[in-house]
Amino acid sequence: MSDAQAKRRLTLASRQLTLAKIARRDAMAALANAVSEAARSEVLAQRSHELMRDYGGRPASSTGAGLRQESGFVRRLQEVAQQADQARKDTDLQAQWQAQSLAAAETRATRFEERMEAARRDIEARKANRELAHAPVMARKLLSSRRDTDEP
Repeated sequence: MSDAQAKRRLTLASRQLTLAKIARRDAMAALANAVSEAARSEVLAQRSHELMRDYGGRPASSTGAGLRQESGFVRRLQEVAQQADQARKDTDLQAQWQAQSLAAAETRATRFEERMEAARRDIEARKANRELAHAPVMARKLLSSRRDTDEP
């Protein structure tokens, strides 16, 4: 691999790391939103069940129309409670999925950080090898020039 290829590899790793950090940030925000939505759904489900229990415990109406109206209202409360329960389950699943997405984004970011560090080390090693390769030549040139100046 040439120096240009090593630099391109470092540049690519840097870009990938930047994108991975953006994806990680987005995954964190999505997880926070999903957790918040799950909490709201939980409160709504609890409140719906409380309303249904409270209303169901009231004394029934003595007229047929009143009983029909009350039973319709209780039935709608039951539907709302069921929908709230389903929404809570859905938001819990969404939060779990977002947590998995965040974990995957974290893994990708870590992998790209490692690639970038490896590319940096490669460039530094190439530079050190180049300097070492030229050092003996320079030392011989310096020694030979000293010998030349020492001899009259």
